[in-house]
Amino acid sequence: MKRLSAVAAVAALFACSGAHAQTRVWLSGYIDMNIKHLQQSGPGSTTRMSSGGLNNSRFNLSGVEELGDGNKAIFTIEPMFSANNGQQAAQYRQSFVGLKGNWGELTLGRQFTPSYWIAGYADPSWAAEFSMVNNMEFFYASYRVDGAVQYKTPTFHGVTGRFMMTNGEGGSSKAGRFISTALEYREGPLFLGLASEQQYTRDIFRSSEVHSSRDNYFSAVYRIGSVEPTFIFHTYNGYYAYPPYTAFNAQGWDAQLGVRWNIDGRNRLYASVVHRHDNESKSLSSANGFVLGLIHGLSKRTDLYASVAHVQHRQAAPVPYPVTFQNYPNAGQNPTGYQVGIRHAF
Repeated sequence: MKRLSAVAAVAALFACSGAHAQTRVWLSGYIDMNIKHLQQSGPGSTTRMSSGGLNNSRFNLSGVEELGDGNKAIFTIEPMFSANNGQQAAQYRQSFVGLKGNWGELTLGRQFTPSYWIAGYADPSWAAEFSMVNNMEFFYASYRVDGAVQYKTPTFHGVTGRFMMTNGEGGSSKAGRFISTALEYREGPLFLGLASEQQYTRDIFRSSEVHSSRDNYFSAVYRIGSVEPTFIFHTYNGYYAYPPYTAFNAQGWDAQLGVRWNIDGRNRLYASVVHRHDNESKSLSSANGFVLGLIHGLSKRTDLYASVAHVQHRQAAPVPYPVTFQNYPNAGQNPTGYQVGIRHAF
């Protein structure tokens, strides 16, 4: 935690010196703890306490400085940690700096991809640990990348554009390059989003080879009173890798139908069903997955929650879909997870 102490000290320094420079710095975050029971998620069933059921436990340090003429300098850094043992994650959730104004927003660093904002908004669980959108649709496709330059356009008649790219390893090699373009539309109760992304990945077994993958996303959300039905359609094609553990070629599509319901302001229900159809069915399997969750607000900042998730594969593929990436299932397993927890925002 020495690194976090240093971050807090820097934040205090910025806050004190910012009185004349019109600089504002915010420290916020989440502590999220849960007890979960997992079946068919590796060897035997397991019950344990873990961190991050609805949100990663993390600090968020953000700041803005007024530059004049409507322009601002902005930054965000988000260290993550495991609340159950106090260990800090090796990598920050996000860490970027940039400029924004009437002309749009330009940011540089480790950031969420445009597809995260497009498909993530239509995820009823808001990217929770048991999210079927994360665990089955994004799966090994990127929703956060390092060394990224992202431009977000001003909103015009409800339409906003996003463009992101990375240079990867640089030089003549395409390895690590990532390019994404997205459009979103928000007007009244309607949200629509489109994103297309291409990534170049070095082969983890033959380092001289570089492969590409293409992911396309369409999402829609419509608010009807306190109920929001959601929809996502995603196509994927190419080489996907998670060094040094696994890599595979795959092609297919998946679709999500979901709903989130704000029952009475304190109780919220969400449900999501994903069908994934893999055209090759070699490394991956076609599969169905669902998650159902209930959140009870004790206050503005403290929630109790419970959720259940299950994935059913059509065949015993060597790369199965998990209900949580903290415990990965073996080939042939159809994982199920149960979870109860508490989340506090500060």
